[in-house]
Amino acid sequence: MKIMIIKIISMLVLLLCVNPVVLAKEVTMVSVFDVKQEKVVKVIPLTPELNDSVLQLLQSSPTIYGGFGVNPTSGIVLHIPFPKPVRIPHECYPHPIKEVYLFLAQGTKPLALLFLDNNRQNIVELDYDVQKKPIIPWIKE
Repeated sequence: MKIMIIKIISMLVLLLCVNPVVLAKEVTMVSVFDVKQEKVVKVIPLTPELNDSVLQLLQSSPTIYGGFGVNPTSGIVLHIPFPKPVRIPHECYPHPIKEVYLFLAQGTKPLALLFLDNNRQNIVELDYDVQKKPIIPWIKE
């Protein structure tokens, strides 16, 4: 009887240690906010392809934004939290980026509101044509 109890306890410990929920890799999600609808219209996983597209966009000739604020009236905003801060080799990005809000509206250059790992924010304007090369294929905004 004592051996049976030890076996049951060992099985329970083993099950708790190898729980698939514990082993599941946490997936980073990207929120797609529609400015006119004033709500998140879709949530998608941050795939390696999407991550690469965002990093490519952030490297497209960024310049410090000279405006006073970002208050779009149309388009979409993508909220991308990176699983770990990313470093982009450019003077506009003095510190690794923890998360970014991409403001994409037709007829304007994309803006990126950056949250850096030193708890500061920065806004850059990007020289990228989202119409010609969408970040996400179904987004033509």
